[in-house]
Amino acid sequence: MSTTTSSVSATSTACGSGVWQIPTTDAACAAKIRGNVTDVMDQCCGDASTHKYENDCGIYCLAQGQDIKKLQNCITSKSGNFNDVFCNAAQNATATATGTKSTSTGTSTSSTGTSTSTGNAAVTNQPISKSGLGMIALLFGSAFMAVLS
Repeated sequence: MSTTTSSVSATSTACGSGVWQIPTTDAACAAKIRGNVTDVMDQCCGDASTHKYENDCGIYCLAQGQDIKKLQNCITSKSGNFNDVFCNAAQNATATATGTKSTSTGTSTSSTGTSTSTGNAAVTNQPISKSGLGMIALLFGSAFMAVLS
């Protein structure tokens, strides 16, 4: 008599703390994905595209054509979810980027100054930081000294 055993490995899809970091520096509101929040975001964001991020745990949109207060109030009132809706700018702030609506189905990734998603990319121009300028100056200074040697 032979017996066979098998095991199933579980993959963790739990949302991490990164869901609380909206992957854009432009004025935006986001929510943890649960219940009807995806549909609510589509309604409340108007002409702004929605973007999923953090392994589809969160969804956000820019405050285009409306201020943060109006966007946040719409999302919380229609979803009934007051604890998981958050924004990254003052109540009277609006987004500086413009674009047409397209819904993203993939995960959004971002680095400082650029928000990129699989549906629609929004790029904001950001000044170069002082440390970035220092690195550039160090690079050119080193190259200049190498030429003089």
